[in-house]
Amino acid sequence: MTLTRERPTPLPPRPYHFPAFERQQLENGMTVWLVPLPDRELVNIHLLFDAGAAAEEEAHAGVAALTAQLLVTGTGSRDATAFAEATERLGIEVSSESSWDSSRASFQALPRFVDEGLALLAEMVRDPRLDSAEFERLKAERLADILQARADPGRLADERFLHHLYDEATPYRRLSAGTPESVGSLTIDDVRAHHATHVQADRSHIIVAGAYDRDLVLGAIDKRLGDWRGISPGHRQIRPRAAGGRRLVLVDRPGSVQSELRVGLPGISRVDARYFPAVVMTALLGGVFGSRLNLRLREELGYTYGANAALDPRRAAGPFTARTAVETNVTAPALTELLAQLDRVRAEEAPERELREVKDYLIGVFPLRFESTGGVASAMEPLAIYRLSDDYWQTYRANLDAVTPAEARAIAEELLSPDDLLCLVVGDASKVRDDLEAAGIGPLEVVSPD
Repeated sequence: MTLTRERPTPLPPRPYHFPAFERQQLENGMTVWLVPLPDRELVNIHLLFDAGAAAEEEAHAGVAALTAQLLVTGTGSRDATAFAEATERLGIEVSSESSWDSSRASFQALPRFVDEGLALLAEMVRDPRLDSAEFERLKAERLADILQARADPGRLADERFLHHLYDEATPYRRLSAGTPESVGSLTIDDVRAHHATHVQADRSHIIVAGAYDRDLVLGAIDKRLGDWRGISPGHRQIRPRAAGGRRLVLVDRPGSVQSELRVGLPGISRVDARYFPAVVMTALLGGVFGSRLNLRLREELGYTYGANAALDPRRAAGPFTARTAVETNVTAPALTELLAQLDRVRAEEAPERELREVKDYLIGVFPLRFESTGGVASAMEPLAIYRLSDDYWQTYRANLDAVTPAEARAIAEELLSPDDLLCLVVGDASKVRDDLEAAGIGPLEVVSPD
């Protein structure tokens, strides 16, 4: 007897309510965000500044990243060793990093160490050591990382894709951590100037999430940071422009046994009204395991171990990228199939059941990002940086669920213009060039990795 079993249907998502929070502004312009999580064991504090890569000049590209790295290497009264010992004594984790749209100094601690942790955090951002020897060490590490990245075909493809996607006047054509040329020319004085200019109180935000005593936290913030004064010029207004036209760029990497494929174009900003349809469309195309790119290129054709698509929305239009890695001998057909999936998502509405599965996945995994106090604190950052509405996370799942097949197709048609797609291949030109030219994908340009 043969037994047949139907695929189980998912249950409705459990209710989830993002934690309530309050917001207030200090006299110096700093905004305080308080998210009480009384059932947690830890407290996370994130201090945000408008001091990311968008705030730096192109001649100093990478200075924001190096400045952030240097903040955790000591203060005016503590060298790197003494600072590390102070954090270890309190059992707190301190970090500092930057992105295109902000920089962040943060720590995680038990509630009883919040006041002392805030004292260290304030010392770190207000009176950093910015030691020249530590700077040279971190600068050398960054330059070495760039060289290492260019030896890795995947990272090389990511870097070269941006370089050829945007025009020469668009900062997004390089990584936020800078280029070999810009990083190589940086000095400790550039870092000190960036810190003095952009790490200021007036545009800053401090987020506190966890099991804290409200009065103690507010008193500690006022004591450590309330008297801080300074005015930051903020970030540049970046207006991304594509290099233009459908192109096929082949980055020659002799001896490669695989080809890295990148296809895309400038996407949307973080505050674009089409954000939720764009998220669902991208997931449908390549954001979940059962996405169209993965099913076609991996499951049906066996060209790759995986294919995906991603949006990188920023204050301005960051890149939309579809990517995969394939064996050299299927480079041209794999790229053709990838492009066919982009055409398909533009040309026809997704079946309701397929879109339902994608939305169910996005809705189902949504609460997982808030399991830790650090996750909740990080979730508050886009509200601060992009001025999203206070009910953004409360309505997030409903906004995803409301996306229709017609809306998903419409954003694909608007965003994925076939005449503007950049197709980039990193591989052995001697083995793939003829097939790529024969495929008629677009004008072919062969370039070196550099």
